[in-house]
Amino acid sequence: MSFAHLFSRCAALALFFPLCTLGTAQVGISIDSDFSDWSTIPSVAVEDTAGPLVSVGFTSDAERVYFHLIYDRIIALDEGLIPHGTKLALDLDGNASTGQIAGGFQGAELVVHLKDRYVNTTGDAGSVEQSSLNDAQVRMAPTYGEREYEVSIDRQANGFSNASAPIRWSVQCSSSGQQVTSATSIALSNSPAVEVAAPLARAEGTEYRVAFWNMNRRMDEASAQGAMARILGAVQPDVLAMSEVEDFSEDFVQGLLNEWMPIEGGQWHVAKDDWDLMVASRWPITAEFSDVYRQFPVLIDAGESGEIMVAASHLKCCNGADQRQSEADEYMAFLRDAMTEGGILDLAPKTPVIYGGDLNMVGPGHAMHTLLTGDIADESANGPDFAPDWDGTGLRELKGLQTDQAMNYTWLNANSQWPAGKLDYMLIQDGVLEVLGDFALETASMTPGRRAQFGLEAGDDMQASDHLIVVADLRRHDRPGTQPVKALKRID
Repeated sequence: MSFAHLFSRCAALALFFPLCTLGTAQVGISIDSDFSDWSTIPSVAVEDTAGPLVSVGFTSDAERVYFHLIYDRIIALDEGLIPHGTKLALDLDGNASTGQIAGGFQGAELVVHLKDRYVNTTGDAGSVEQSSLNDAQVRMAPTYGEREYEVSIDRQANGFSNASAPIRWSVQCSSSGQQVTSATSIALSNSPAVEVAAPLARAEGTEYRVAFWNMNRRMDEASAQGAMARILGAVQPDVLAMSEVEDFSEDFVQGLLNEWMPIEGGQWHVAKDDWDLMVASRWPITAEFSDVYRQFPVLIDAGESGEIMVAASHLKCCNGADQRQSEADEYMAFLRDAMTEGGILDLAPKTPVIYGGDLNMVGPGHAMHTLLTGDIADESANGPDFAPDWDGTGLRELKGLQTDQAMNYTWLNANSQWPAGKLDYMLIQDGVLEVLGDFALETASMTPGRRAQFGLEAGDDMQASDHLIVVADLRRHDRPGTQPVKALKRID
């Protein structure tokens, strides 16, 4: 029976029963905004249409339980900008007379308050303890506003790794009163979680290994330098685009890179904008454009592999959604100019453009829509919409799954109320570039043997920065033309 048939059957049965639960198929889930791994897991349709929640899926493995949440509108799951009030409740002992009450659901030993960013756990004596989403290792994707989410809850961190009794679950939207509850108790699976052990070595045929990294202003700290040296020594990018390096000069960074990743018979080329962005390249940087606010495109002559443009970005943080949108609009206007004849820059046709960095994509996420599609919000200031890939389509957001864990978060502060999230991105023109591999590197989730293989230490990731480095191996589909380039500023 197909998933669509099962879903239709559930909707039909809902006419006769308050809730319909189809059980849980077992499948490996990655928290990465790619929902294809939920395709074989049945969902429960929400009968009450008064609010935003449409359906809920649930599954588990030996390490985590997972929820798949679909809404009828864009929301920000860990914020209340668009009302939803989503809570996830788990009755872990199968006894409805113990534990907390979550809406119409009684007996919950664990309640995850996603909008308000905390978790309540009921102890053996009936007391309720509060912890952060990070303490409870609650992970979710995407980080910016969307209509579809996946959420995982770590079993060991929350004291039910060895739970043997069947559990019950419930999802409540307190803003609308919607609630969906498992119709029957469910036995948790002890099947292994998705195993990930991606190679760090560059893929065969790679022309450009490009990395983006928020350095968190730590490049002059001895302990951070050691961790950075080990990570870069293991990754060995050809191009490294950095943010939060405003306190450091080009010469200072060039000296570090020459020490950490020496180039036989040469040295690193480093360009810095007028704020906190830098691009370092093994190849000469032939032009730079520092007038694009909080974004820094540069042209790189990669020799036989041809010219590429790499744009380092550090968009406005936190509640600055309007400013992020303005910045995304400005970059799209720059890219449109670069890809069309006239103006400040004429790229040769099919010159690969790679954009990324710490985009701080939280809240509604409209700026990400602009960066991916070329749909400019303020056309009066930034000109018309356009297709940002040479083949007339949008850009591709790389998944950036961690090398050793089926997660895509790139920022983590264990002491923060804000959950781990994907803030660091790479967007490419897949009409001209082929992706041979991409990853984020979290050393803490690697096995000791894997770390030893690459000369890494467990704490290197957070010692170096509170952001993970994101890396991609790229190869162009064909060669660009040889049209001349007009630049705002040339570097000798």
